[in-house]
Amino acid sequence: MKKFLIAVLLIITVLVSGFFIYQKRGINEEIKIDDNKLTQQKEELIVAGSFETKVLNIVDSYVKFDVKYPYFNGADNDFNLNIENFVKLQMEDHRIISKDNWTARFDTRVEGDTITKLPINEDDKFSFFSDFTIVQSNSNYISFILKYGGFNGGAHGYENLTSFNYDIKNKKNIQLKELFANNPEYLDKLSIESREYLKKEFATISEEDKKDSSPEALKEYVDNIISMIKIGTEPIDENFGIFTFTDNKIKIYFSQYQVGPYVIGMPEFEINRK
Repeated sequence: MKKFLIAVLLIITVLVSGFFIYQKRGINEEIKIDDNKLTQQKEELIVAGSFETKVLNIVDSYVKFDVKYPYFNGADNDFNLNIENFVKLQMEDHRIISKDNWTARFDTRVEGDTITKLPINEDDKFSFFSDFTIVQSNSNYISFILKYGGFNGGAHGYENLTSFNYDIKNKKNIQLKELFANNPEYLDKLSIESREYLKKEFATISEEDKKDSSPEALKEYVDNIISMIKIGTEPIDENFGIFTFTDNKIKIYFSQYQVGPYVIGMPEFEINRK
């Protein structure tokens, strides 16, 4: 009897031990699988904490500044310094023009003008701003648009764009042609497709336009804007130099007056990379 009980106890012990060993092994395998899944997850285009916003607070007699630009924690110092220096250069150019314009207005004032030698209030000053839109900021690439502009005494204010595209791992700027490595005729492709898109968007006459303007005026407008679109989308590097990119898309940004009058702003055109 004792031998029988001992045998039963041994069998139970083996079974219980086997159960716990199997369970532990199953947990380890499950964790291992989950870890593999995590490492295979695709990185986000914009990773939280990968960049921060820098602000320049500058007091100037002629210009009110509102300046923001990005600093990328994963990029080398030269790249970040290029961004900062670019912004500061635009600020200085704007400041010089603003000072010259204000001084010229003061020096040529006539009786009855209320202009003072220097602006008295902040709201009387000329203005300059910069801001940015991030498209990519991760461990592989940086791609963003910097917008800057303001008012320094002309008929109206102005806005300009520039783009920064950077390969973090290889520490180099990315050129547009590198994104079309398998298509040496990429400029022709961009020219044809962007021209078609812009004509559809800005050179089409609506029924409302027909009611408000004469056929001659509408024809003149369409002819002029088509001519501007044609010139601004010629297949040359300068016309497509402002861009951002992702794995699947490339976006082209056109400057003021590049493909149309001031009223159309700065159009954007997106194309598939594949």
